[in-house]
Amino acid sequence: MTSRTFLFIALSFFAGITLAQSVPQVVQDKAAALIPDRLPDSVVATPAAGLYEVTFGTQVVYLFEDGRHLLSGDLIDLDQGTNLTEDARKSGRKSVIDGLDEAGMVVFSPSETISSITVFTDTECGYCVRLHDEIDQLLAAGVEVRYLGYPRAGVQSSSFDTLVSVWCSDDPQQAMTDAKSGKAVESRSCKTDIARHMEAAEGVGVRGTPTIVLQDGKTIPGYVPAGELIPMAHAAASAIN
Repeated sequence: MTSRTFLFIALSFFAGITLAQSVPQVVQDKAAALIPDRLPDSVVATPAAGLYEVTFGTQVVYLFEDGRHLLSGDLIDLDQGTNLTEDARKSGRKSVIDGLDEAGMVVFSPSETISSITVFTDTECGYCVRLHDEIDQLLAAGVEVRYLGYPRAGVQSSSFDTLVSVWCSDDPQQAMTDAKSGKAVESRSCKTDIARHMEAAEGVGVRGTPTIVLQDGKTIPGYVPAGELIPMAHAAASAIN
């Protein structure tokens, strides 16, 4: 067991505790004071007696009922084989993505959508290009691909300028394909949501591109072949429906 993982062995240890249980005032007060000028998104009881989950977006910590002790790490239900902390993180990521306006994305939609993925992308990223090369396979399988702009080199970079030109194109889908094929894209300037996408990337915990976010909030850091990604996307869609 690592110092960041806390394993709880028997469900009998959790007996009698429900998520509907009221949170002690001392826990609420300590949770509210953890980050200056920011209140937690939620403070709820966990299945572990006397332990409360505190979330700030995708950040998750735990407070004991005495309000004095805090745990930072993953809470695992061994009987169910589930990572309760990752479930909370997924919920936070999903909220971040759901808060974005799809009209500000570059979206490739299949004729019949079964599932969707949201991808933080950079036109100068080799693995982003590799993923885009397989977009026809994704679309044929009913996977909608929603692109968010994430220039790894920042807003003063050529990749940022290219992404803006793609978003401002008369045909953003074709411009995205052209840019990722190494073709020149006409320089354009307009108001885009790319800055908002970069903020969302921080909230989701993006560290590179492509970063794929499934509908249930699970993230996939990096390229995954279409043959593997399709069932993952469909499973995530089924999990929330």
